[in-house]
Amino acid sequence: MTCMREVVTEMGGISTNRLPRSERTMNPWTDRYIAALENLHRHADLVDAALAIAGHRRPTIDPAQTELHLESISHRIRSRVPHLAGRNGSTSPRGISGLLAHLHEALFEDLGLGGDGEVALHPDASDFSLVLETGRGLPIACSLVYCASAERVGLETFGIDAPGHFLVGVPDGDSTLIVDPFGGGRLLSNEEFANLVHAYDEEADPNEILRPAPPAAWLERWLRNLVVACGRCGETHQVANWTRLVEETARVLGTS
Repeated sequence: MTCMREVVTEMGGISTNRLPRSERTMNPWTDRYIAALENLHRHADLVDAALAIAGHRRPTIDPAQTELHLESISHRIRSRVPHLAGRNGSTSPRGISGLLAHLHEALFEDLGLGGDGEVALHPDASDFSLVLETGRGLPIACSLVYCASAERVGLETFGIDAPGHFLVGVPDGDSTLIVDPFGGGRLLSNEEFANLVHAYDEEADPNEILRPAPPAAWLERWLRNLVVACGRCGETHQVANWTRLVEETARVLGTS
């Protein structure tokens, strides 16, 4: 009997033969993005989607290098507090403050994670691998670096899709710590968070916004930022890519 080998296109371990034929495209990074949408259960999965987005602008990026970089950050944190968190461990309420301090030291002192107005104007500020390398990015990109790093050391976090400024929530007992990764890890009080929300919408309820952002909210906001940044920087040829990915996000995940 003659066996026929199926030709499979793979990027970073994700094979496009798992996608319906009608969803396969000429761009392997689009295929990777669509495949990532089918498996969004952790922040690490959002990183896969963000890398696939970045690959449309920089096709030569290596997701494996990004994985190694994230692992080096988590190893640095675990080596400082081995009794607080393991590779897939969890933390007790008593351990959160200590682990959070070491997470912030690794991200904001060692990596220099944060942003400024000039950085926000360029599409590179939405390129996850570049943000991880340079420490400079948009609020939502800095937030994903934060959440992905925290996840690797067993610290629970979630994205907050606040108007005008993406933030991170860290459950701490019956309350939630509100962290601004773009602002160098600054902790916001509930009053400061409410003021931020009301600056954009006086009628909005801060308590309704202070909840985990679903994957669709992360990705649609990420892509909208790229549409604006590419338009400002003369990369208008990329806008069609982002529009198509927004459509794919809505098709697979529904709207946020």
